[in-house]
Amino acid sequence: MSILAVANCPGCGKVFQRNLRNMCMDCIHTMDKEFEACYRFMLHNRKATTEQLRNATGVSKHLLTQWIKDNRLSVADFPYLTYSCNSCGSPIRQHHLCFPCSSRLSRDIRELQAKEAKKASKGTGYYSINRGR
Repeated sequence: MSILAVANCPGCGKVFQRNLRNMCMDCIHTMDKEFEACYRFMLHNRKATTEQLRNATGVSKHLLTQWIKDNRLSVADFPYLTYSCNSCGSPIRQHHLCFPCSSRLSRDIRELQAKEAKKASKGTGYYSINRGR
């Protein structure tokens, strides 16, 4: 006797048997159709931006970002596709942060590590001025 693993679809809420994509078959077909529409549009408009693609196809910005990050829509093939930096929101083509935000974060980490090292080297306890008397 086997137990079926079921869940609610995050897209529509229907109960479905779990699969690799973690969505019901209706939502999978809908998403595949949306991807095909986006890909066909990009084949004819290689220099289209993400906003132009979103306006032309009606696909959500979140879904386009997911496809770009998963490399289903390759930025090598479509040079003007971008998504937002997680920190400041400026357009980027790879990773999670733009270069200025990444540099600022690295600098802040180094400063915090230096402060912690300085704090640890100070030691704990007290210092007596009248030590030799």
